[in-house]
Formats: sequence, C-alpha cells, structure tokens
Amino acid sequence: MANPLTLPMVRRSLRNLVARPATRKYPYEIRPSFGGARGKIEFDVTTCNYCMLCMRRCPAEAIRVSREDRIWSIEHLRCIACNVCVEVCSKKSLSMSNQPRKPQTPADGVDGQRPGHEEWHLAAPDTTGAPCPDAETPAAKA
Repeated sequence: MANPLTLPMVRRSLRNLVARPATRKYPYEIRPSFGGARGKIEFDVTTCNYCMLCMRRCPAEAIRVSREDRIWSIEHLRCIACNVCVEVCSKKSLSMSNQPRKPQTPADGVDGQRPGHEEWHLAAPDTTGAPCPDAETPAAKA
C-alpha cells in the first residue's frame, strides 16, 4: 500500500491547515492604498462650464452632462478610473482622489437611482436683469 504522505494533495492540505489565511478580512482589515492608486472622481460644480468634453471622451460612458439643465452626473459603478476625463477638462473641474472608492450596496440608491450614481446641479444664472433681492442698492446704503 502507498504511503499517503507522499501524495501531493495531502501535503498541500496539511500545509493549508496550519498556515495563515491567504486573504485579508476586508471589512475589518483595510489595506492602505499604494502610491499611484486611482480612487474616486471629484467634481467642482463652481468651475465647470458644461462643455461636455468629459462626457464625449469617457470610454465607459459613465459621465452624463446636460448643458441646458446644468446637470453633471457620474455612475461610479460604471467608471473605470482611467483618468481621461480629468485630462481633457479645460477648467480643471475634475480631479482624481487617491482615496479608494467605498463599496456600493443596493441600499445606497437614492431617489430611485442606481447605487453609485452621483449628480450635481448648478442653478442657471439669472438672465432677467432683475436685481437680486438680497443685494444692497446704493440708495439703501445712504
């Protein structure tokens, strides 16, 4: 009869019984991000001119821009963090953080949107020519 310790699977099984786990316990042990890692797209709504270059150049079609409604949105679950949108933004409204993206769950969906959907709105400028009610007029100062 053959010696069972000479079989390759027996040695590997015994070694795995006494060795540490091969993976981290993720929610409890989070690996620090390494240099050059890409994280989440950050958007500055005040500097954007809604030129739509980021939307046109995004290979994953994760960005949606509406110039008329002045809405900029991104689907983080679709984004591949390729950094193309950051490179083409002429106003530097987009930047890539080095903080890792948080895991998304179905409970993260807001207002019927998919999880990972983020949207920014900027009020359209007042084109009626009427003065702002909060602004002080020269007559009020005197």
